[in-house]
Amino acid sequence: MQLTFIFYIFAAFIVIPGTFFILAMFNKFLAAGIASLGMLVLFILFGLQFFTVDGNYVQQTTPINWPPSVNYCPDYLSLLKISDGSFVCVDTVGVANGGSSTLQYYNPNNSVTGTPTPNESQKFNLHLDISDDTQRTSAIVNDCKTKGLTFEGIYDGLKTYNNTVPRIPNA
Repeated sequence: MQLTFIFYIFAAFIVIPGTFFILAMFNKFLAAGIASLGMLVLFILFGLQFFTVDGNYVQQTTPINWPPSVNYCPDYLSLLKISDGSFVCVDTVGVANGGSSTLQYYNPNNSVTGTPTPNESQKFNLHLDISDDTQRTSAIVNDCKTKGLTFEGIYDGLKTYNNTVPRIPNA
């Protein structure tokens, strides 16, 4: 049993009756009872969340990456896993225009075969074969420049930022 658990139980024994007695002093007995029951439920739920049966604090087993990666593709492109198991970004809304080598629109519903695979002019390369993050970022930024795309936190159409492009887990 850890000291944090003992402090948590001590805080519960102070807060729950304290809430009841303060509200009871103002003749709000119904509010005192409801507030005390609510505090009891909250302490139980948070106690179950943060402590084990033995009273030990629950430690996070895997570290949380911050800031979280929301998108692995440039802005408004969609991540697609193709039939060979690799990942590519495709333009499913038609935003890639204005560059010297525009990315063509990809419609997964216009496929004769059952598995829609984009052709080379519809794929945005994620450069997963490059292991160095700096070289990979510069390659992706160059592709964004030629295709007229932006990538939030990486390239805004004018300026390149020093952030690294997130990698797809298990890719």
